[in-house]
Order: sequence, then C-alpha cells, then structure tokens
Amino acid sequence: MNNGFESYQLILLSKEYLRELYNWNIAEKHFDQFTCRPLRSQKSYDEYVNKMMDLINSIKEKTYILVKKDNNSIPLGKIRLFDYNPRNRSAEFGYYLPKHNRNKGLGSIILEQFINISFEDSDYNLNKLYATTASNNISSIKLLEKYKFRLDGKLREHYWINENKYDQCVYSILKSELIKK
Repeated sequence: MNNGFESYQLILLSKEYLRELYNWNIAEKHFDQFTCRPLRSQKSYDEYVNKMMDLINSIKEKTYILVKKDNNSIPLGKIRLFDYNPRNRSAEFGYYLPKHNRNKGLGSIILEQFINISFEDSDYNLNKLYATTASNNISSIKLLEKYKFRLDGKLREHYWINENKYDQCVYSILKSELIKK
C-alpha cells in the first residue's frame, strides 16, 4: 500500500523527542482505555526521561516515532515493540496517537511501516508480531484487521474501564503471512 505514506517515516525514539511524548502523557485523560495494566500516577519529567533512556538503550524494546520527512522535529505518534521472546521469535507491540492526531490515517502509516521494519530487523529475526486491545476499541481492531492480523483469542473481562468489563483481544501476524510486493 502507498497512499501518500511516503511523506512520513518511522524513526527510533531519541532523547530530543521525550518532552513532546511526556506532554502527551500529561494531556491524555483516558489512559484507562488503552491498557489493562495498572495505571500509575504521572512521573516527574526527570523520572520519565530516566525511564525512557533505559528503554532507548535496551535491545529488548524499541520505540519508534512517526514524523513527517520534511519536519522530523515534531512526533505525530509512537509505536513500541516489547516483550521480545527470542526462543519463539515473537514480540508484542503497542501504538499510541495523541488525541489531536487521531482519525487522520496516521495509525495506518505507523502500522504499515512498523510491520516491515520489525520483520526486517536482524536484531530480532521475528516470526510473529502480536498486539492486544480491548473488545470495545473498534478503531484498533479495524486497523489490525486491515493489515491482516488474525484474532488468536480473547481473555474474558480482562479490561475494566469505568466499571465496564471488556474482553482483551489478542491479534497476531506471522512473517509467512505477509503479502510479497
């Protein structure tokens, strides 16, 4: 696919982008809808930078940010590869767009580029990428299915959002399932 995507690129997260990502965390009012993991109070900027620098220097995780090629100083969204399992050659990923960048097609740009980067990354030699999402996150489900991720299964009532219970959907794609261009 190529729908004007060539004017954007994913780049590895570096320290120069941390202030903007921290600001996204401060501004986001609905983190409870994006994770089933326990929510923690916001760290100070210095604590955030220390944590993120550890992640930036880690081989087990990689965070990419989406930027416009003609203005790479402003991050538009992020996607992170984590929970790398070298034995099974698999890794989980999660993506995030700040509210002002949602519903603009940027999720498609991030995911398409990320799939290619991840499966080509010799540090990991991946066979499988997977993501989880709440059963009420229709936008995320549609995005994953658009890129041929398959529903592997559900964890029942795994997300509790404002006392509402939702299943956690586990989606994956195998390297062998990628359509060769």
